[in-house]
Amino acid sequence: MKHLAQENLIIGPIEHVVLRKFIYLQHLRTEEASRSASEMTLSMLDLPGSDIPIPSKREAQKAAVQSAMLHFAESMDIIDDLKLCIVRNRTNRPFITSDNPAILTNRLIIQRSRKSDCRFGAKTAGAIFILPLTQDLCALLYDGDVYTVSKQDHWVDVERVSDIEAINDHQLLNCMDNVYFCNWSSRDWIADRARSVQSFRPERKHTVTHAVLDSTTEWGFRYLVKPLPNIMDEEEVLVHVMKNHPCPPAWPSFLRFRLDGRAYSNNTRAGLTRRWCLERGFIRGIGYRKVRI
Repeated sequence: MKHLAQENLIIGPIEHVVLRKFIYLQHLRTEEASRSASEMTLSMLDLPGSDIPIPSKREAQKAAVQSAMLHFAESMDIIDDLKLCIVRNRTNRPFITSDNPAILTNRLIIQRSRKSDCRFGAKTAGAIFILPLTQDLCALLYDGDVYTVSKQDHWVDVERVSDIEAINDHQLLNCMDNVYFCNWSSRDWIADRARSVQSFRPERKHTVTHAVLDSTTEWGFRYLVKPLPNIMDEEEVLVHVMKNHPCPPAWPSFLRFRLDGRAYSNNTRAGLTRRWCLERGFIRGIGYRKVRI
């Protein structure tokens, strides 16, 4: 990516496509992603009375990686509607990276939704992908129907240290074990920053809810939430696993909400999505309509 640092380089269609696919692939293929997926799978299998063989963590992670690669092949177009910009760091505070560098976040959902509804994915309106490329360059994909960025030929020059820190915070909040940086002299301020945002990391990566069948009526089935230790072997159980996303303390000032921001909803727990995902069949359902946000 060194050639991208040239001052007047215009990012053409080929570079645009390659970066977009690379960011999405990186998001799916890291060890943290496979570990997270395997933990979700294991939590659904480890139930009282279950006769389903429980794989080892290593086997589950291997299966998660294979599943992620298949998912990438089937869904690589899901982010083709997101806009791309390259953030060019004009400060003396470098970008850092981590063992989980390609971050999916969502300012819309984190800031404008109830805490109980703070869940999102690549299909959600307001999606943002962040991937540092060098200590001076960072790639950003964002939903152009929700946010606006003042850029020129996909480039954004940033001179505020607070904006660089807001981007770096995503590495500190989402890393699994390690953070990487270029200069050893940076270690102290990175450690200080990590401590200052530690409280914004979720205590648990996932929230697992178990519900047992309580009754059956002509209208359907009624389930009651029940702690796992209290579930009996013979009970029928539903398992709901929700990923807990970090909520950063600040956002880059150049990434602003559009005054005419819009998304699509059918007023269900499916939440907000983008028109692209509906048109391309990544989201299925009825009753979706455009809403102002």
